[in-house]
This record gives sequence, structure tokens and C-alpha cells, in this order.
Amino acid sequence: MKIFTKALFLSLFTLLPSAALCGQLTVSPLIMKMSPSQPNAAYKLKNGSSQDGFYQIQLFAWEQGDDGENRLLQQDDLIITPPVTLIPGNEEQLVRVIQKNPQPSDSEKSYRLVISEVPDTESDQGANLKVLLRMSLPLFVGTPEQNHTLSVSLQDGTLRIRNTGTAHARVSNAYWQAPNQDKKFAIQEGLVGYVLPGRELLLPIETVPAESTVASFSASINGTPFTLLVKDSPK
Repeated sequence: MKIFTKALFLSLFTLLPSAALCGQLTVSPLIMKMSPSQPNAAYKLKNGSSQDGFYQIQLFAWEQGDDGENRLLQQDDLIITPPVTLIPGNEEQLVRVIQKNPQPSDSEKSYRLVISEVPDTESDQGANLKVLLRMSLPLFVGTPEQNHTLSVSLQDGTLRIRNTGTAHARVSNAYWQAPNQDKKFAIQEGLVGYVLPGRELLLPIETVPAESTVASFSASINGTPFTLLVKDSPK
């Protein structure tokens, strides 16, 4: 399978804020969840501009390497239709995701929907298509019984959030937690990142509070508050 470059993947995650907004395009849902037996699902795209918008829509498999780096790969599990669409100003368009061969899996599968706004005109540069804006949204295929199992350790200035479960963990609003739990030290507010099943999220830590003040790690995991003990680095 073709692996897309780190630079491209980072652009998909950082060009836009967390809200699903591409130019004047809004997309819902922000996070798509499908069951393994579900034949299809739909996104609603709305062009809030008074002008027509032309969009390319793609679905990629989403993986995380042992180094914590995210990768997008070509896949043939899911089909997106239509793959390109012209949405008139102030109009809406349904985009469907179709599972080619719905079947159960021991672990949740992860994908990314990538929407690129492109000019509705031919370019003088031919194949060098100019992308006006781009967004990337997560899509997961799994069951309610599948869940994350997290552990946290601090090793050589890196906070490692390990997921040994069977479903993703969306980490946001991360803090160090004092032993008496009445004091917190901010690590990162807002979205920190995702930990896919069997993978780690690596966070470089510039400043670590004194050892005596840090007992645990607290964060919002998939919208639910969690507190986990911080394991010391192995000797």
C-alpha cells in the first residue's frame, strides 16, 4: 500500500482548527463511527459561501508507527461517493461511505476522510493541481464492546501514552496531577492527539514538575475524565 508523506499528513492535521471548516464548507459529523456490519453511513457537507465550491473527497487507512508517527495509506475497505462534487453556494450535499465487505474484526479499524477544496477550472500546470484548503476527519469502524486500555509512563523527557486496548483514545486537556489531587500542572490544553489500538502517543515534555508533586496524569479521553498513575522510566 502506498504510504503518504509525513509533510502531507501533518498538513492534513494542522491546516485547519478542530472545527470541521474548510473555507466556507462545514462537515458533520466531526467524528464518524460505523459498526462492522453497517453497510453505509453519510456525511453532510454544507457550502456556506455564496459562491460554488468544488471538492475532492478521499478515504485513507490511518496507522501509527512504533515511533508514534501517523501515516495515511491507500485502502479498499471503504468507498466514498461521490469522490468529487460541486456544491452550489448555500447548498448541501450528502457524501456516503460504503463498506465493500462488512465483517467483524477483533480490533477497531481507523480511517481518515480527507476533503480538499480545489479550483473548478483547469490549471496551466496540468497535473499540479492547486489545493485551496484541506481538512481531515477521523472515521472508525468498530463495536461498542471494543474499548481503549491506557497506561502512562515518563521516559527520557517523553510522556508515553500506551493503548493496549481494541479501540482508539482521543486525548485532550492533559495535566500532571499532584498526589493530593488538589493541584494540576498543564501539559497541553485542547486536543492532544489520538492513540490507536496497540500504539503509543509520544509527547515531548520540556518542563517536568518536581518528582514529589507528580503522581498521575489526568486528561479527557473520548470526552470522559480519566486519571492514570505515571510510571517511572525503567532502570
